[in-house]
Amino acid sequence: MTNKPQNQTTPKPGQNRTSAYRGKAATNPYIFTKKTVWMQRVGDGVRAGAELYIQGSTRLEKVAFLVAKFAARYKVNLSRRTDLQARKSGETVTRWLGYLDDKAGMVNWVLLCWPGEDLDRSELWRPVHEQRIRHSGYELVRITKPGAKAPVLTWRYEKPQFEKIHDQIVQVIRLKQDAILDQIIHSLHRSPGFGGVRQQVKKLWDITRKEWKRTRGADEPAPEIPKNIGYVRRLPDVGALWSELVKKTP
Repeated sequence: MTNKPQNQTTPKPGQNRTSAYRGKAATNPYIFTKKTVWMQRVGDGVRAGAELYIQGSTRLEKVAFLVAKFAARYKVNLSRRTDLQARKSGETVTRWLGYLDDKAGMVNWVLLCWPGEDLDRSELWRPVHEQRIRHSGYELVRITKPGAKAPVLTWRYEKPQFEKIHDQIVQVIRLKQDAILDQIIHSLHRSPGFGGVRQQVKKLWDITRKEWKRTRGADEPAPEIPKNIGYVRRLPDVGALWSELVKKTP
């Protein structure tokens, strides 16, 4: 893959920042090129009432065929007004949200569904609140934050991924592999700052401090650990139409 397309779509101030994927032809869908933005939009869809989903990964050059195939069966990525009208009429509507992994040349995607009377039951739909949406070691979950009255929807590390990082931290501290520990700390600091991830990173940094104190003692200076990771605020859409991304592919 080559560098980021020159004409990627980043809305100007004042424009609607969450609808670049809406209303595009199925044969030329909008594809996100920033993972955190894509994760935020997937969360938006579930928060807006999506009940079912299908998930997959497809080579970039085949994406237009895939989305057109979905569009032949479902209403995909309608404009806001048309989407609302269709749902009020009892029709099934969907959102196809794709993210380009530039290094692999693969588009990771989720098709979110608001089921209506015409839902195709033969599709292998998964219920969003029973089978979690997952991506690259993260999962979309409902958690209750301290002091909150109700659960909130957020991304966090999957349990195996969290445990893997925990074990790496303990091991490198005990083996005195401080350069690797610095890399882990740096990587955690760059984690997408969704609420669930932030809670887990705080736990991992607490583990780092405690394990260092227990294993290395006060004689060796502890590594510098950031106080926190940044919040994921409302992000603008960042991506491009499929046709533009394909042009940049060798």
